[in-house]
Amino acid sequence: MKRIYFGVFLLLFAFLLIALFVHNLDYWVAVKWWSLNTVTIGSLCIFFPVMEKFKTTYIYQILFTPKKWYISVLSLLAFILSLTILYMVIEKTAISTNKAIQAYYLKGKVQGTRARVVGIVNLRFTLKSTYHQPFMAIEYITPDGVLRQGLDIKQFAHLKNGQLIDIVYSRDHPSIFKVE
Repeated sequence: MKRIYFGVFLLLFAFLLIALFVHNLDYWVAVKWWSLNTVTIGSLCIFFPVMEKFKTTYIYQILFTPKKWYISVLSLLAFILSLTILYMVIEKTAISTNKAIQAYYLKGKVQGTRARVVGIVNLRFTLKSTYHQPFMAIEYITPDGVLRQGLDIKQFAHLKNGQLIDIVYSRDHPSIFKVE
């Protein structure tokens, strides 16, 4: 039972990691990598104890009978598919939570400034660096120094390098901003 609780804790940790830090370009790669691995490990921590409880059932015997290897392969593929769907649900829910957090802070104390477009930045988030996410990078000055953040490339592809744009950022958390 402890492993199941630990697995649930890891899933909640991945959710909080995405919900709190995915908006920040500096942490984006680490958040993506750690959340993906944490969801995988958390799911495995839940999966094996649950399968252990069903060891004597008919379904377990069908899935893991050596003569019916094709059913075992299909059950493994179903597990991988369910793991993928679980990660997508956690990520979508956490991103919408992050947007709600951003909206909350942008309703409070805000500061307007001008940001300079740096250009397109490709962030790679796997060990082999095969998967990447392009962002339109901008820099703006805050009381804490110069911050570099990313914009959605699909929405802001029309921006040119060196172009100045007006933004509003939260005074409490300068990494939270929106384009005016």
